[in-house]
Amino acid sequence: MIIAFVSQSLSAQIKTVKGKDISAQEIDTFIKNQMDSLQIPALSIAIIKDNKIVYSKAAGTKNAQQEPVEKNTIFEAASMTKPMFAYTVLKLVKNNIIDLDRPLYTYYPYADIAYDDRYKLITARMVLDHTTGFPNWRENNKLAIHFTPGTKFDYSGEGYEYLALVIEHLTGKKIDVIMQEYTFKPMSIKNAYLTYNEYVGQHLADGIKGEHDRGKNDPYLQPHTPYSLYIEPTEYAKFVMELIKESHKPNSIFQSMATSQIEIHEEDMDPKVKMNMGLGIFIEKTPYGLKYFHGGSNGNCYNSLFQFYKDSKVGFVYFMAGCRQGDFAKKIDQFMLNGK
Repeated sequence: MIIAFVSQSLSAQIKTVKGKDISAQEIDTFIKNQMDSLQIPALSIAIIKDNKIVYSKAAGTKNAQQEPVEKNTIFEAASMTKPMFAYTVLKLVKNNIIDLDRPLYTYYPYADIAYDDRYKLITARMVLDHTTGFPNWRENNKLAIHFTPGTKFDYSGEGYEYLALVIEHLTGKKIDVIMQEYTFKPMSIKNAYLTYNEYVGQHLADGIKGEHDRGKNDPYLQPHTPYSLYIEPTEYAKFVMELIKESHKPNSIFQSMATSQIEIHEEDMDPKVKMNMGLGIFIEKTPYGLKYFHGGSNGNCYNSLFQFYKDSKVGFVYFMAGCRQGDFAKKIDQFMLNGK
């Protein structure tokens, strides 16, 4: 595979989580090798240390026409929309616009699930920590509750859709406007959109359709807080840098996000992994301190991940077109730990 690179080392101090110095050339080599072995046709990544982007790279091709991925190439963030929405919700909580623990139906009754009285237990906290009882997505156009809300973890985009409706009702504004006002603009995040527009159309990379073909998902014409964010990785990195900064500030928004709400026990999880759910972010206890992260996948088309280690303040954001997200996530995590 022919890979076009646009890379930039922004600091002489690129370090791993364990404190080992690594060069931009070493990162270049790692990325080239992974893109080749995992057949990743498009990748854009930003590496963060001490609240700064110390390295960024745009690599591969945007589409079947072989246009190169560039620094301003946009990708679908997929479920990485959720942490930004969670941050916005917690700002609204701080401004007394919504209460984390007040049942959502008292703000805005939800006709889609009104037939099941258990939905009257659901709060914003339960949405953000995925304990609503909703499935990820409804089946046959019917929403259901699978367990008593608040009793266990089950990842759900449906809860995020309901909470967005509540916030739109309370503020009288569309949720994409609210996120611009409370999160994107204060962090100087540019070229971030929850709906498709002309700029997105000009800069959006194709994902993967089927096994290998390049293609895009249908455009998102309405905002969806679980998955519809279009953004550049270096712009998303501004959000991650803010989280890193706030992870060392008492009573910050991120301190609320990072407070463990429930332990996660999934059948396919390694029993040695100690993972918890915060408010819109996953928390893992590791030998190197707490790791915070959230990934995204809109089918095989687009895959993404951000993570950072609190103690070392080392993290990254990447967006990719490629089907082997799990493999790359493990490889980049190990590389950022050990430098190899």
